[in-house]
Amino acid sequence: MVIRIGLIHRAFFTVLNPLLALLLNGCASVQPHLWPPAAGENTYPIYVSLDTWHGMIGLPLTIDIEPAAGGSERQRIGSSFEASQSAARYEEWGYAERQWYVEGQQGIIGTLRALFWPTSGTVEIARYQRLWASRTPQPPADLFLFQLNHDGLMRLRRHLLSTLAATEPIATVDRSEFYPSLREYHIFHHCHHYIARALQEAGLPVSPFWAMNRTLLALQLERAKRLAEELTPLPSSSADTRQLLAE
Repeated sequence: MVIRIGLIHRAFFTVLNPLLALLLNGCASVQPHLWPPAAGENTYPIYVSLDTWHGMIGLPLTIDIEPAAGGSERQRIGSSFEASQSAARYEEWGYAERQWYVEGQQGIIGTLRALFWPTSGTVEIARYQRLWASRTPQPPADLFLFQLNHDGLMRLRRHLLSTLAATEPIATVDRSEFYPSLREYHIFHHCHHYIARALQEAGLPVSPFWAMNRTLLALQLERAKRLAEELTPLPSSSADTRQLLAE
């Protein structure tokens, strides 16, 4: 039954993806004051990891985040950041169904529940030496590297923080902390929509509406890469991402 549902799902999107891909170009536009960074601006790298089913946004922990009212943004999310920072290079943000990832209620019933009616979501904040694309248990994975200016980075951070319903984790697994999400999880709001909305806030030409699955999100990210190369010609990031994937 699980295999049959998986085959139907893949067959459906095998037909649908090419049709939807034709519509992507006109549905998300560049925000020139945010992205891509203008010549001479300070730039900050961010990473998007996409494996078979899941995706995460990564930020180097060396990025200096300005303090916000009531304490620094990092201090306001969880109590174990300092303990984990010493052995980590990246902070990654992802989104998932709470019952599946935190409570272990999986299987075919869990799949149907997660997709077809709203359930509680969870925001994962992970701090590791390697990015999700190089440590996922569900390869193959792709890694995308983008540069943001300062305003884009601040908008991204503020948006990610705004997705948390609380500042204390509900569970900790290895080097990942799981927080309650403000928005519910369902077929029209899952990890790929979460990533697309965050990138859109940072100024990238990405649409959550067209992020229904991994393939459609990856098509948008490839388009964003091409636009960045056309608008601000810089050395290719392909070698950097290949090196990170090999770590």
